[in-house]
Parts: sequence; structure tokens; C-alpha cells
Amino acid sequence: MQSARMLLDRSLGQRKLVSRLRAADWDVTTLAEHFGDARAQKMADQEWISAGTGAGFLLLTKDHMIASRPLEAMAIHVNDARVIAFARGDLTAEAMGDVCLQHAVRIHRLATVRPPFVFSLSVSGLRRKRLNWPA
Repeated sequence: MQSARMLLDRSLGQRKLVSRLRAADWDVTTLAEHFGDARAQKMADQEWISAGTGAGFLLLTKDHMIASRPLEAMAIHVNDARVIAFARGDLTAEAMGDVCLQHAVRIHRLATVRPPFVFSLSVSGLRRKRLNWPA
């Protein structure tokens, strides 16, 4: 399976999920690794969406409301971002890793889907979310 280049939002942590996905040969980078910890901690969602998309990443976040809030939705739309958001924000790193690996083939195929989009990821699979833009 061809691994998509993925940028992980700071809400996903720096260690457990990253290690789990890398052990499965996923090409994952955290915001702190890509931008430095100090900058990553201060980045607004619109900024990391724009910069991450510009660098060619598929974006992974725990923020399942990212498609609904106008500023983030506009950033996704304007930058042609590809975003996957966990449907539940209360999942442990282990559970998130399980869900990712369970749906690995479909997740990696999203790197070839025409943007912009946000897909919600859950145990039952991927579901395209309505992007709240243009308003």
C-alpha cells in the first residue's frame, strides 16, 4: 500500500499514535516535528491547514467540528485541503491507532481524491462531511 504523507494535529499527541502509525509504515509527521514545538503550539487552525496542505500533507485531526466552523471550513476550501477528523474526540491513542489501521486502505486512497474535503473517521468507516463554506 502506498502511504499518504500525513500531518497530525497537535490534539493527537506527540508519541503514542505517531509511534503506532510509523510501526505500520505510515508516513506521519507531527506539527511540532514539521514546524517546531514553539510555533506548533501557537498555530491557529487556519494556519496549520494552509501550511500543511501547501506542503502536500493529508491532514489528520481529532477536531470533528473542523468542517463546521466557518474560519476552518474556509481555510479547507481556499487551500484545497484534504482532512480526516476522528468522529469522536475522546478516543485514546490506542483506539485511534486501531481505527486508522482498520481503515488504512481507504484512508490512504484519500490522498488521490479531489480536494477540498473533510472525512469523519470512526470504527464504522469514513463518511464525507459537509463543508460549511462557501457560507
